[in-house]
Amino acid sequence: MHKVYRYGFETPYRLEVTPLYAQLRSEEPVARVKLPYGEDGWLVTRHASVKALLGDARFQRAPVLAAGERTPRASPIPLRGNPLSMVDPPEHTKRRQPVAALLRRQQSERFQPRAQRLADELIDGILAAGPPVDVVDTFAFRFPIMSLGEFFGVPPSDRIKFHEWSIPARSQTTYTGEQIEDAYRRMREYVTALVARKREQPDGDVLSELVHVKGDREFTNEEVVNIAVSLLLNDSVANQIANCLYLLLTHPDQLAWLRAHMSELPQAVEELLRFAPLSPDTPGGGQGHVRIAAEDLTLDGATIHAGDFVLPSIISANRDDQVFADAHKLDLTRPRCPHIAFGHGYRRCPGDKVSRMLMQVAMGSLVTRFPNLRLAMPVDEVPWKVGMITRTPMKLLVQW
Repeated sequence: MHKVYRYGFETPYRLEVTPLYAQLRSEEPVARVKLPYGEDGWLVTRHASVKALLGDARFQRAPVLAAGERTPRASPIPLRGNPLSMVDPPEHTKRRQPVAALLRRQQSERFQPRAQRLADELIDGILAAGPPVDVVDTFAFRFPIMSLGEFFGVPPSDRIKFHEWSIPARSQTTYTGEQIEDAYRRMREYVTALVARKREQPDGDVLSELVHVKGDREFTNEEVVNIAVSLLLNDSVANQIANCLYLLLTHPDQLAWLRAHMSELPQAVEELLRFAPLSPDTPGGGQGHVRIAAEDLTLDGATIHAGDFVLPSIISANRDDQVFADAHKLDLTRPRCPHIAFGHGYRRCPGDKVSRMLMQVAMGSLVTRFPNLRLAMPVDEVPWKVGMITRTPMKLLVQW
């Protein structure tokens, strides 16, 4: 009999990770866990094994959706379908390739000047208002919304409204099932109308290109709506900007190093992404989606049977001392940072290049435009989101 660990029951403190990860990586790297809802599953914690799992088609996503209430999860609400993450090859490949092609590096580089302009406009407003300012509300929250809205072709007047509609859909326990369903309904109605306009009057944005994809795999209106909702629903960039800014403000030595070495900004962003856990210690968001084993197999000495639920811990993998020296320390000078914050293999986040670009623009703009940026509130009074699939500060009052 395997010991079953309670997992995902406690609210995380700021950006700290549970000590359970280090214990399991050392003693039981594939362990049985019980989440607040659903059946038991296997938690995979070592970097090499998590990476292997993420790229192994024997660990499937589609059966997880069919499992419904049985699926291990932190929320009382069963998982919803996602047009990119809840299917398996070969259908996954057919759906993902056109989306990944539209979000390729060249597209992010082409969009970078517009993202920089939006960042500069927001910072101009912050400087005009004067300190103290809540940088989460005035920048970390607004910059990705405005940038991704422009990237996907959402009219400027609708971008904040769409984001507010989407908030309940990212809940684990904060909102009721009825509120979550209502959020999805409003988002789908809006995106359905937007897709119809893009089909009739395409613009130079990603959504228009997705609607008019030509080749072996063209998308129906329903498929475009599903993909667009899933992409626009993602608030990872906004949360990670706030998280990374919090880390820099609470690690003044690291912030000082970055100010003196701005040419190393891309490297610094990679370390920040490695170190900042995007989600609570439960599946979902940046933590890693639940899979079901398609056949019997062995991983790190544990025998996993066909039909077993398997949970990859990206948070634990990114803190593995076998890969990252002094992994528990934030070190912007780290020369090698093979983190898997964006996943790995054929399910790697298709928007990773755009996300990296936005992170670099955001952090570079904040550090250079505010050479004396510092917290204007006690660190113990910083409020944090709870009951959501991501964790991030709700407010960061700063001065300069």
